[in-house]
This record gives sequence, C-alpha cells and structure tokens, in this order.
Amino acid sequence: MAIVLTLLAVVLAAVILWDQFVTVFSTSGAGPLTRFGMRHVWHSLLFVHRRRRMHRVLAFAGPFLLLLSIVLWYLLFGFAVFLAFAAHTGSVIDSTTDVPANNIETLYFVNTTISSLGYGDWVPSGFPWTFVGTLATLAATIVLTVSLSYVLSVISAAIQRRALASGIFAMGSSVSEVIEHLRLDDPEASLKNYLLSLSSTIDSVALQHLAYPVLKYFHSARVDLSPARAVLLLSDTLFVMSVSDSKMPAGVVSVVRSSIDNFAKYSRAETGSAQTASSFPGFLKQLSIDRGIPADVVAAEFEAYSKVRAGLVALTSEDGWLEEAPARLD
Repeated sequence: MAIVLTLLAVVLAAVILWDQFVTVFSTSGAGPLTRFGMRHVWHSLLFVHRRRRMHRVLAFAGPFLLLLSIVLWYLLFGFAVFLAFAAHTGSVIDSTTDVPANNIETLYFVNTTISSLGYGDWVPSGFPWTFVGTLATLAATIVLTVSLSYVLSVISAAIQRRALASGIFAMGSSVSEVIEHLRLDDPEASLKNYLLSLSSTIDSVALQHLAYPVLKYFHSARVDLSPARAVLLLSDTLFVMSVSDSKMPAGVVSVVRSSIDNFAKYSRAETGSAQTASSFPGFLKQLSIDRGIPADVVAAEFEAYSKVRAGLVALTSEDGWLEEAPARLD
C-alpha cells in the first residue's frame, strides 16, 4: 500500500507541476487540467446566461477562474506531498519525543513545510524525508512565485483586450457608422493610420490568447468592451466596404484582414452556434445592396468571407454577447 500511495503522490505532483508549466510558460494554450476545468465551468455559466442574462456574474468568472487555478495547483501539490509522507509511518516525528505523527499531524507538518514557515513541533525523521521536505518547499515556492507573475501578466493583457474593443467601438457602434467615420477612400480625412494601429493591437491580443488562455473568460459587462464583438464589427465593416468600394486602399485592407484572420485563428472558440455562424446576416446583405452591389455578387463574396466570420461569431457567442450583437450591428 505504501508503494501505491508513493507512486500516486509522485504522479499527482508531476501532473500538477506539468499543468502549471504548460499553462504559464507555453504559448500554445493551457495545461490539460486547467483547460478542462476552465472550459467546463465557463460553458456551465454560459448555459445559464443564455436563458437568463447575467453579464455581471460573467464579469467575475475570469478573475475567479484565475484565482481558482492557482489555489488548486497549490492545494493539489500539497496533497501529493501529504500522500508521500502519510504512506510511510514514521517519516514525520515529534521533534522532542520522536513519536511518529498521525495523519492529522502529518497534514499540519506538510502545510507548514510547503508554506515556507519552517519546521514546527513536527520534523522529518531523517534522510530521505529531509530531502523530500526541502524539495517540496522549493517546488511550492516556485508554484506561488510563478503564479503571481502569471496573474500580473494576465491582468495587463486583459486591460489591452478592453482597450482594443474600446478603440474599435470609438469609430462607431454599427457597420454604417464605422464606414462613415473611416473614409478610407478619402486620402485627407481617412483613419488609415488609426486602423493600422488597431491591426497591430488585434495581432497582439490574438497571440495573448495563446499565452494566457484564461483571458477568454474575462467577460465585460458592457458590449462596447467585448473584443470579440468589436473585431466582428470591424470585420463586417471591411466586408461591406470591400464589396462596394473599388477605391479601398488594398494594402490597408490586406493588413487588417490578416490581423482579423489571426484573431479568429488564435482565439479559436470551443463552442458556438454553427447555424448562426454559417448564415448570411440580413443586415450585411441589405447594406451591400443599398450601396449598389448586385445580390449575386454579394452572396459570392460572402462565401469566401463566411469561414472567418463563423469563427468570429463563435467567439462572440462564447463571450456571451452574440444574442445582443445584432441590434448593434446595423
């Protein structure tokens, strides 16, 4: 039994440390445990949200999931250390009487050890337990230190996400408004440079979603601070302008479209409405036709655009803002 518990402790500690390492240091997504837990908690909240709006509750989900992941890393690692000591009677003893510790006393010893408070009334009985205790203290310190650095980075990235959304919505809250304010066909009054700066920010935010997967769950209680919703608005605007205006600066459009494609690719949604995403929104069709473009041409252009839009719609849905979006698009 001691061997089984020891192996279980080693495996659990390795899995927890690996999960944190991948989540914090990898640029390709979260660790398996973190990804599984966050995804299911968020999907459960969205399930309720789609039946009864609760944007204020969702706004706390991201910070809560971030804190919860750190707490679970620490507690599960501590539990692994506890299993290792508890599996071997006599591994922890009273510092005065040398009496072996029971499970409760072993748990107290583990808590004081991994919290870096030092040994109290209970100490390791000797080698290799002194080494195990020191190693556990070092690993727990690394877990907490790395977690703190991770939190600061995530908060900074979350602020940039909101700045991106705010920057896009500053041009207008609908496709028509953004088209009117951009004026890309006017070399003297256009917002080309502003649009290019937004393009750079979109790329940055897209890559941050890979480095900090929890960012996806930092929901805003205001639609004009939702980056997914904002990028969808900008993407729809470029679509309408592209099919209806031959004077569009090709270089600017190409750069911005590339950034939007990256956003849809790297921020990939794990859930969404395929039916909603694949349909041709009536307001897009009508806006294009109103600008003098034949319906068959618009439909053909949308065929090429539909894949990217499907990804953006899925992201907006996952962000909890899809149902409210149509009213603000047209």
